[in-house]
This record gives sequence, C-alpha cells and structure tokens, in this order.
Amino acid sequence: MGENIGAAARAMKNFGLSELVLIAPKCKWPNDRAQALAAGAGDILENVRIFPTTTEALAPFNLVLATTARDRDVLKEIHTPEAAARRLRTASGTGAKTALLFGGERAGLDNEEMSLCDAVITIPTAEFSSLNLGQAVLLLGYEWLKSADTTPAVRTRQTVAVPATRAELAGLFEHLERELDAAEFLFPPAKRETMVRNIRAMIMRSGLSDQEARTIRGMIVALVRNKYRGAK
Repeated sequence: MGENIGAAARAMKNFGLSELVLIAPKCKWPNDRAQALAAGAGDILENVRIFPTTTEALAPFNLVLATTARDRDVLKEIHTPEAAARRLRTASGTGAKTALLFGGERAGLDNEEMSLCDAVITIPTAEFSSLNLGQAVLLLGYEWLKSADTTPAVRTRQTVAVPATRAELAGLFEHLERELDAAEFLFPPAKRETMVRNIRAMIMRSGLSDQEARTIRGMIVALVRNKYRGAK
C-alpha cells in the first residue's frame, strides 16, 4: 500500500535513513497516498529505487539483515533490534554497504528472500507479533540512530539566559528599596545603609538574568498592589 510506503519513508527521515528501495511494489508508482503519509520525507520518495526482484535489489549490499516474526523457522542468527543496529553501525564504519530488508504487509518475507540475508531481526512483542510496515521501520530506525546517539539518559532543559544589565539591576534596587522604605523594613535609619548594601550584595550573588530581574520587579508590583487593595 502507498500509505505504508509513505509511513516507512517518514520513519526513515526521523532517524537518519535516506535510501529507500522498493521491490516489485504492487501499488501504482509514483503514489499520491505515499506522498501524503510521508509528510516531510518527500525527498526520500523522490529518490526511491525500484527493482523487480529481491536478488537485484540486494546486489550492491555487503551486509543485509532481514526482519521476521517467525524466528522458529529461521536457521540464522537472530538479533534483537538493538543488537542488529550495533552490527550494522559497526559494518558501516568499515565502509560496508548495509541494508535492512522488510517484508510485505500480508506475508512478510519468504524463505528464498531470507536465504539472501546474513541474519534476521525479530522485534520482541507481547501476545500479538504482527507489526505494520511503518511501525517496524520506525523501531529499527530508532535503534539505528540510538546506536550512535550521545544524548545523556537524563538532562535538564537549558535555556540561553541573558545576564541583567547594570541599568536593569539599578532599576530593581531602586524599586525594591523604595517599597522597603514604604514598608518601614529598612529600620532603624542608622542601619539603613548597611542593610541596603547587604541586600544588593545578595541579589548580585544570584547572577540574575534580564528576565529574572523583570520578574522580581513584577512580583514587587503585585505585592504592593495587593497591600493597598487589602487596606481598602
């Protein structure tokens, strides 16, 4: 189905796979439904290569791993998706041309097609082992990308903060000190200068960004407004 080919192309685009080969597709090609499902992966469909037989399609490749759910009928090494991705990544690193072979939706790969491959991949599932073609490509593509991914297992989202300028800090100090005077916090007068100096030093140590300085000033405004509202 064109939809399945489009979904497969989209999954490939997600995870850095770019060369799509079709073997005797039963749908008309080019296919509008494939284009619709491919979303941003139209370039993969535009460069697709089509072969009439599996033998011809696999001719250029040095290492081919096939996907199947029927591992009991296979007399080859059976890889998990993770192990398969590592093997493909290692082979690619030596200059070998590698491929993943997926079967049709209805029957998957037959024994003759499997015999052309170096090993097989079985995706672990629960009670129902049949996967949509797009799903299978997505899972294998994810493992391929992950095999070379250096993203930390846990990380905190970082934003680029712009430090507050001296003018922004001076405005904050003036605003805060004015309201603290109004609230008679800076008391007694003999200690005001020392208290102001300590408050400014505390704020300076925090290394406020421009957004944080504005947020604090907004908080001061809200607190003062609420105080006067309560007085009424």
